[in-house]
Amino acid sequence: MMSLKKLIDKYSSFVSKNTYFIIFMVLIITVFAFFEAQTMQTKSMDYKDMLPDDIEVIQTMDLIKNQFGGTDSVMIVIEIDPEYKGSNEIRDIREPEVIRYIYLLGESARHIDDVTGVSSSAEILKNMNNDHLPKTKNKVIDLSKDSALIGRYISEDYALSTIRINLREDFDEDQILVDLTDLINEIPKPSSLKVSLAGQDIAMPIIKEQLKPDMKKTSTFSLIGIIIVLLLLFRSVKHGLIPLATIGIGILWTFGFIAFIGMGINSATSGVISMIMGIGIDFGIQTITRFRQELTRYNKHQAMAITLDAVFMPMATTTLAALIGFKAMSLGELTMMGEMGTIMSYGIAACFLAAITFLPAILIITQKGE
Repeated sequence: MMSLKKLIDKYSSFVSKNTYFIIFMVLIITVFAFFEAQTMQTKSMDYKDMLPDDIEVIQTMDLIKNQFGGTDSVMIVIEIDPEYKGSNEIRDIREPEVIRYIYLLGESARHIDDVTGVSSSAEILKNMNNDHLPKTKNKVIDLSKDSALIGRYISEDYALSTIRINLREDFDEDQILVDLTDLINEIPKPSSLKVSLAGQDIAMPIIKEQLKPDMKKTSTFSLIGIIIVLLLLFRSVKHGLIPLATIGIGILWTFGFIAFIGMGINSATSGVISMIMGIGIDFGIQTITRFRQELTRYNKHQAMAITLDAVFMPMATTTLAALIGFKAMSLGELTMMGEMGTIMSYGIAACFLAAITFLPAILIITQKGE
């Protein structure tokens, strides 16, 4: 049986002699990964996604949903926000004009898909007043004194009121945000009112919108830092930039693969690009450093064969240790840590593969002479 060392020797010789074939195969895989990565879903995440299903509080929430319907909800917040001091603008949420506006918002929201129920101070007051909205502020005050429920929707300083909107379990969070935003913009509101949306379920689409810009920002800063270090280390533009292929291809393969298996990315795992870059670049540095050393004694093909012989096992051992460490994150109770560990494992493995395939081939091709 062929020993591991002989296998590595054969592989090293194959890569150093078949550079264009290696690059061709890598490019095919990279193109496929690129198109797959375009389909990657940015997923929302709430406490249910962070905790395992067997925790009591999650089981209780599931029981409530099964027995009484979904517990998902959002709120429309109506706040007194006068523009001018001492003006005649509304300064009390109990004004009949505001109550009518709250009622109109609530009734309009009932017609939105995925809305299962609406409750507000205006609805309570209407029910207490023989199915009519109170026409004076004094009437609103009198009715409020007779109902403890009003305090759930109107603040103690009478500057804020809320409308609670219950949603079905499988609601479309992106669409509900659009529908409610359009609703608020379409219905004319009294002067001095500030109207906004609140709640965890409505915040998720906003978080999703911020993920990609944040990922771009953090990865850009990481990349700039890595380039500076490489240029200072190798004192060569060519050898300072070529190692970036390791992390570039590795990250692209990683995101292509997680899109292919339908895993997606969320707010907890959005920072993995910077972490993969920080760890994966080490493979490129090891390969180029050893290659530059061997070039002083051998031609580029021999130098690369010797380089791969020397760095293959250390890099493979590092990769294996990293995979074990990151996969161990899946053993914890927090599922989001397991997802991060899984993506990191894919990323480090992909960077290792790029470092022993594409990087040696491109180094040989770009190196002058025989």
